[in-house]
Formats: sequence, structure tokens, C-alpha cells
Amino acid sequence: MEKTVQEKVRSFMEEYHMAEKGDCILAAVSGGADSLCMLMVLLALRQERGYGLCAAHVEHGIRGEESQRDAAFVEGYCREHGIPVRVYRCQAAEYAKEQRMTLEEGARQLRYGFLRQAAAEFGANKIAVAHNRNDCAETMLFHLARGSGLRGLQGILPVRGEVIRPLLCVERREIESFLQEKGQAYCHDRTNEELKYARNKIRRLIFPVLEEVNSQAVAHMGQAACAVSKALELVDALVQEAEENYVKRQGQGIFISQEVLSEKDLLCASLLHKSLSEAAGSSRDITDAHVRQAFQLFGKQVGRKLCFPYGLEAERTYGGIIIMKKKQVAFQEEWVLPPEGMLEIPALGYRICTKIMGNLHEIGEIPKKMYTKWLDYDKIKGIMRLRTRRPKDFFVISADGKRKKLKNYLIDEKVPRQQRDSVLLLVDEEHVLWALGWRISEDVKVTEHTKRILEIQVQREIP
Repeated sequence: MEKTVQEKVRSFMEEYHMAEKGDCILAAVSGGADSLCMLMVLLALRQERGYGLCAAHVEHGIRGEESQRDAAFVEGYCREHGIPVRVYRCQAAEYAKEQRMTLEEGARQLRYGFLRQAAAEFGANKIAVAHNRNDCAETMLFHLARGSGLRGLQGILPVRGEVIRPLLCVERREIESFLQEKGQAYCHDRTNEELKYARNKIRRLIFPVLEEVNSQAVAHMGQAACAVSKALELVDALVQEAEENYVKRQGQGIFISQEVLSEKDLLCASLLHKSLSEAAGSSRDITDAHVRQAFQLFGKQVGRKLCFPYGLEAERTYGGIIIMKKKQVAFQEEWVLPPEGMLEIPALGYRICTKIMGNLHEIGEIPKKMYTKWLDYDKIKGIMRLRTRRPKDFFVISADGKRKKLKNYLIDEKVPRQQRDSVLLLVDEEHVLWALGWRISEDVKVTEHTKRILEIQVQREIP
């Protein structure tokens, strides 16, 4: 006899040790089918399993009255069932624009920030989010299409830190059937139907075809994700063992012996990825392409260097390669940037190209790239220079001329203290025009009134 949704979730939570007696779970509840199903099951299991339960809802300010109705629905449901709840409101679209993110990325960052805030307020040590088996399969395909390595094929992990996903063992159709059997209404997010989002295309266009090939496609992909995850556990254990043989910490750097090339390619690549991530302090922007470049460095002549994200530099040395943070720029150093031409800064691995162009009507849309920017050339005062920060540096952050100290901006952006002095700034005679990789000053943004556009392209690696 097939298990019920509640029985599946109970077994799944036990298998992955998601919550123990005495824990407190904060449920992230949007009001949609998935999150409401999760809340109902957790509520049913609360007394049996001996954990506390509370909830949080984030209203992103995207869908107007519909979004407000969802928030009211969640509040009402929780109040009716005696579940403590917090509702947070924000403007995700504005935040994403300010942070140079997609709307999805911005909303996600805000959402998890509020969830951790709510967990702290309630004293919850677990945060439950309602990803299901379909979401895991969608994520696998999404990562695969973007050129992911093996880790991307894990899909969504059941447990990551304090975040747990109790519904990863059930499919969306099971969730909808569960709610229908209970006679429970739920909210509908119309943005889930819009095909401009990549995940919606996968969900609405690709999965129906896959399920025509095999009705159990989603379940089989979930099994594959689990198998990949277990394989990676083995790889990680082997990498830890290999570190003892091939890796040495040398001052501020990580030395990797060329003897690692005697190992299988997968183990070697995994060790390089781990070393790059450790040196960087984050794995977020360390891709398979960077690992391949580091791998190829073993075949180069001694002294050859490569630049990587987070200010990393890898150098071919006798007996292997060494990975370290690039030497920080001396505080007094600066470089004049011509309005048309090219500037190379070998010490930082930068090549910067500039040119003056016409207006928006002549050349089209403003590029949305982190290292390509358009500025209103006629609003730049005097000579442009590239340098690191100084005590009185500031941005203009609004059309009315409001200012913000660069120091405060870097703190708000959570730039690590040790990295702030190495952020490269484009300045004119008055203030900061652009913190490379971050924002530009509001007063030099290109508008429909701009007569001449200055294009700046930054290439982060000099061959």
C-alpha cells in the first residue's frame, strides 16, 4: 500500500535527521500549495515528534493586491491553527536593480535574510522550505543546461546547514492531491505561469514531454540526484585524504604538488576546486572553467600565472602550482584612464578598454554586465583615475544628489574588511564614479538626455 504524504515526509525527515525532539522549526510559508502542504504536515507531526513550530511569510512587493492577499491568507491560517507567524514586506524589484541581480536572485536573497531574522526572533534552529521533488528535477536540468559540473546534478539537497526541505520526497501532483483531499484552499502565484522565467519554461514545456517518455521521469531524476550526492560524499572523502599527500599551506598560499596528476582526473579536479574555494573564502564564483584553467597550469612553464575571481592568482612553480591572494595595491597607487584607448594593470590582472559613443537613440540598450559600464561622459569632471579607496570617498546615490560614503556602502554590501582596500575605484576630480564589480554613481548614469556615452570594458585577466 502506497504511503501517504505525511508518512513519506515523516520517514524522509527521520532518514536525514531534519529535526529532533526539542528543536524549533521555522516554516517558510508563501501560501502556495507546496508551502501550505508542508506547514500542514509539520503541524500534524509537531506533537508526535516533539519539536516547536513557527512560520514566516515574505511579501516581495511584486504582485500588488494579489501579494497582499497571500500575506493575509498566511496570517489567517496561522492564527486559526495557533502557529506564531511573522510577515515581512520588501520591494524585491528595487533591491534587485540596486544590487545588479535578476529579480529571482534579489527576491531569494531578501527572503532568506528575513527567514534567518525570523528564526532568530523565534529562537528557531531549523528553517523549513517547501521545495519538492519536481523542484529538484528542475534544478538538475537548469544546472545541466548552464554547463554545471557533478555538484550541480545533485539538484537540491535535503539539508544544508540549518535549512531543511521536508517535501523533497514528494511530487507536486501528490501535494495537490493532498490539499484536495483535505479540502484546503491555497494561493496561486500568477508569476509561476510566465514563460519569461527559465524555471517556468522547464516546468511547463520540458517536463510534460519527459513524462510522455516516462511517467516516472521526475522520480527517476530524484533517484539520480540522490546517487550523485552519495557519489560526491565518496569523492569528498577521497579529496580529504589526497590533501594530506599533495597540498601544503605556505604562508598565505596553498601549494599543490604536481604529483596530484597521478590521480584520476575527477579527484584532481575536485582537489583543485576545493583549494581555489578555500583560498577565495567562497566557492560561489569558482566554476569548472576555472578548475580546468588551474589544471592546465601544471603543463605551463615555471613562472606562468593565471588570475581568478576573488583576487586570486595561481602561479606555476617548481614541483607544482601555488594559489594565493594577489598582492594588494599600495594605497597611494593610481592610474590615469584615458577616455578612449586601453589601460593595462598587470599587477592586478586588468585590461581596461574605453571609447566614447553617441546617445541611446543611436546605439540601443544599456548593457547589464558587471564589468561593462556606460557612463554619461559629459557629467565626468576632469581626469579619470583608477585607485583604491580613501577616507572621504563617496557615491551619489539618488537623482537629487544625495551622497553615501563608500565605507558605508562596502559595509552594507558585506564586503569583507580585508578586501575593502583592494576594491578598485574609478574616480573623477570630485567623487567615485564606479566601484569595479559593484555600483556606479547615480549622477553619471546614462539617460535619454545623455549626449555622449563613455563605454568602459574591464577584462579581468591579461593573457
